[in-house]
Amino acid sequence: MNLQFLQNQDHEKNLRNAFFCFCTFFLLIFCTAAKAEVPPLPREVQEAQFYFLIDADTKEVLLSKNSDVRIAPSSMTKLMTAYVVFDEVRKGHVSLSNQCLIGKDAWRKSGSSMFLNYGDVVTIDQLVQGLLAVSGNDAAIALAESVGNGCSNFVELMNVKAREIGLKNSHFKNPHGLNEEGHYMSLRDLATLATRIYEDFPQYVHYFSIPEFTYRNIKQQNRNPLIREHYDGTVGGKTGYTNDGGYGVTGIVKRDNRRLIAVVNKAKTPKQRLHILTAMLDYGFISYKQINIFKKDQEITNLAVWLGTRSKVAVATNESIAFNMPRNTPMTDVRVSVKYRGPLYAPIAKGSKVATLVIEVKGYKTFEYSLFAKEKVEKVGDLRKIKRVLQYKFHNFFNKNFN
Repeated sequence: MNLQFLQNQDHEKNLRNAFFCFCTFFLLIFCTAAKAEVPPLPREVQEAQFYFLIDADTKEVLLSKNSDVRIAPSSMTKLMTAYVVFDEVRKGHVSLSNQCLIGKDAWRKSGSSMFLNYGDVVTIDQLVQGLLAVSGNDAAIALAESVGNGCSNFVELMNVKAREIGLKNSHFKNPHGLNEEGHYMSLRDLATLATRIYEDFPQYVHYFSIPEFTYRNIKQQNRNPLIREHYDGTVGGKTGYTNDGGYGVTGIVKRDNRRLIAVVNKAKTPKQRLHILTAMLDYGFISYKQINIFKKDQEITNLAVWLGTRSKVAVATNESIAFNMPRNTPMTDVRVSVKYRGPLYAPIAKGSKVATLVIEVKGYKTFEYSLFAKEKVEKVGDLRKIKRVLQYKFHNFFNKNFN
């Protein structure tokens, strides 16, 4: 994609008449193409009440309904249980090879199970497999007791970690997800948690795609319908079911370097859950395309500096710039601009925010990203400052009286 800078003449005139103005440089010019059109939602998604679809890399929300409502997450709670276990391993507090003695609470726990017996000795690695592959409630209790030195202590770790990673509508009362008053999550939080697991613990991603698990000669299949149906690009995820939460699932799929995370809850049947989930994911991959426009730390442009040791400063983003837009949208419908109050006054610290990158997709969305100075610019000394001011005043006087 060829990018051209065309300075807005009105802003250029304002810059000559005052020290401060908003300056915008246009990289691409809007064409008079038709409004970007997104295909209608599949019927399965239209009829659903709780769903959420996000691009895990750009963090862009593609579909959402009731995504911030606090509802029962059921066994999707175990994503948080796993996150805390992985975090404790990272901190060196426990090891996946540690052996655990199974107590009565884990043995007696009802619901889905890996079939632990009282007095069994198992490793944390085995318990994590039982937790994520077959959604063992007994495995959740055993992990909480072993890793957190008690279930209540572990639940407190879950709530502390939830706040640290920005889960705004989540609170935990247990590590397994069975109904309990005050135990809730939102779909957005579930997607955020899934994203953080894959960003913070890529070495443990394989636990989420184990197709089957055997303990005590009892073989069980993974409950994730994406894995069972061999859905193209499935990375993993977690299912859940309780009377309060209905049938839910968090699914992660990767195709052509795009990762989408879909969350469904309160479906009435496992079949409906699967249909909503795959309809959302199909819609996200087919109806949208991801555009990668700038790399992290890539220089975007140079901005004018007033009274600095340099007349311009290079600016860049501190993240890769990528976004989704409807697949039928031409690149001529994309406008990229840099907005800042300029000229920038020296001194300018390296890494300081100085401008905003604005990307407008005609008829669809506007995205904004912060731009930062790539270098330090010192303020000129007093003599050079006087010289610059006099040059500026002489230039204005000459233009006013002789042009």
